Amino acid sequence: MSMKILAVTNQKSTGKSTLCFHLGHLGVEKSLRVLLVNLDGQGSLDLVFPANEGAAPALVASDLFQLGANGEPVEGQPEYLSENLAIFRADETLFDLDAAPDSFLKNLRVNLKQYDAQFDLCIIDTPGRICMPLKAAMVAADAVLCPVTMGLFEIAALADLWKFIQAIKQKGLNTQLRILGILPNKINTKSREELEGLAMLREQFGDAIMPETLAERASVKQALSRHRPVWLGTKGAGHRTAGLEWKSVCNTILVKLGSIAK
Repeated sequence: MSMKILAVTNQKSTGKSTLCFHLGHLGVEKSLRVLLVNLDGQGSLDLVFPANEGAAPALVASDLFQLGANGEPVEGQPEYLSENLAIFRADETLFDLDAAPDSFLKNLRVNLKQYDAQFDLCIIDTPGRICMPLKAAMVAADAVLCPVTMGLFEIAALADLWKFIQAIKQKGLNTQLRILGILPNKINTKSREELEGLAMLREQFGDAIMPETLAERASVKQALSRHRPVWLGTKGAGHRTAGLEWKSVCNTILVKLGSIAK
């Protein structure tokens, strides 16, 4: 069975890296071999996975856009964080790729293909803007997941992103790309405006909006500061509620991804 590739994307700060972090941890808990790819030059995902000082020399994310003289994949390995978890960390060269030509688009897919037998799941954290690395992630992915918050700017950006994803398919760049869903995230459940905004999104995007939602919870930030998923080491009712919520949503995502035929 070949590695499943999930791109987590949106054009604004919608909790992409937090979601990638939790999906990666749950994948390992479910005995999957997980590869993380951080294409976001801001490097947020790297911060919650401290460097493994004893790890062998590793490739970084921008290396995945290079090919050999004859089009062969670049040689090298990601940084292993544990036996079943590895990462290609973001680096500053990613910013230089923003305006790279379309000839680079398939390089990421070619390079990731060589790790098919090594990993079961690949999760790509993407830049918060439309650029070549984001396009390449869409070309490489089996499915895309879009977390969204209820801010005016974030909802407007989602419409643009939706058109972009559809264009990737229509232009034949990745006709097999599946939209796993749009995930409402950081929802203030006490805000009438946000709940009304969520209802409007469901009217606009229909079944593409996942039925599950993730509420804004301080315990998630606290867990990240300790470099662990929110469902581990829970303290107090609010923390336990957040842990159950996040684990349930992440499990739903992984089950949906696992059902996609390649």
